[in-house]
Amino acid sequence: MTRVLVGVQPARGHVGPTKPVVAALVDAGHEVTVVTGARYWEAFEELGATVGVLPAEADFDETDLNGSIPGRAGLSGLKLARFELTHFVRAMPAQLRVLDEHPADVVLCDPLMMAGLALVRRTARPRLLTLGFLPFLPPVPTAAPGHPVSGAIFKALVPWVTGPAQDLAKDLLGDPGMLFTDWPLHSDGVLQMTCPGFEYPRPGAPLHFIGPTTVSAASEHPLPPWWADLDGGRPVVHVTQGTVANDDLGRLVEPAIDALAGEDVLVVATTCGTPLRPGPLPDNVRVADFLPYDELLPRCAAVVSNGGYGGVNHALRYGVPLVVIGASEDKREVAARVTWSGAGIGHARAKAAPRTLRRAVGEVLTDPRYRERARELAAEMAAGPSMTEVVELITAGT
Repeated sequence: MTRVLVGVQPARGHVGPTKPVVAALVDAGHEVTVVTGARYWEAFEELGATVGVLPAEADFDETDLNGSIPGRAGLSGLKLARFELTHFVRAMPAQLRVLDEHPADVVLCDPLMMAGLALVRRTARPRLLTLGFLPFLPPVPTAAPGHPVSGAIFKALVPWVTGPAQDLAKDLLGDPGMLFTDWPLHSDGVLQMTCPGFEYPRPGAPLHFIGPTTVSAASEHPLPPWWADLDGGRPVVHVTQGTVANDDLGRLVEPAIDALAGEDVLVVATTCGTPLRPGPLPDNVRVADFLPYDELLPRCAAVVSNGGYGGVNHALRYGVPLVVIGASEDKREVAARVTWSGAGIGHARAKAAPRTLRRAVGEVLTDPRYRERARELAAEMAAGPSMTEVVELITAGT
């Protein structure tokens, strides 16, 4: 039996891919403790894990970020990025206090949980693995072939944005010897939840490609009454702004509805509970709050997404090509990978124009190269390690 400690930020896009890993560890007889926010305490306890809840200064409510994180309201763009990066680092001591309460042989750590930066610098520590449900963001070696010299996000993260967070990391730890976001590169391994064809080549990086782990079944999200319409013969195009960035559906969902109204496709949009603008929907549009991806994606000809890493890889698991429009958080990087991998069209933009969307979706649907490449990536994922093998990788040597 191995004692596994899991630290994960209380966000749906982080918790979703972590739960199957925790469940597999518990089912294999290992002792698992999860440290996360109060919102997800029950979700992990139901899996059989012991749960430690983050203290208030390190916890937040993803459904009310402005209300649960003081000082966040009213910020946008680079100012918001600067604030959030500093907030991640500021939470480090509180995260560490809880993690250190639980002895472990192996620690699995969220890449945005900055306790990982402190842990990776300790000379005596458990084996430390990174949960790779975000793009692998440390700078790309310039000698590595087949990719941009550096990731798009690092061109945007100018010193003005990263400076306060880096200075705070120095105050808390002394000079960390690295950019605070680069600590996964120095961990004992990154469980990257994709396949090699969707990440830039990283010679020497400790990457273990395990494929997407998220499960989204009808038992979690019931089928809507219009579900049979998906079998009507028209290509199905799924449109989503992910699970969090739904405060303004005018960024992607509504422009996509406008772009594809009257086209010979069936548009299936999810809103995560945010109401669409008033007015009737076009005849070829169906809407739900949530849908089971493992039922939906096999029926899709294309997915239009704002670039959530988990959702994009879930689509690729089923060989579905993509149109990605996104510029917040890591979404600029995901859009770049979609284009680079050949599995779709990606644009680093905060908002989509209907004309752009209509042209991009049309190209993805009519040019067979996108679907062929998406299917190649799906085959890479299918050939990856089983969950049993992932558990063995996590517990190896303990």
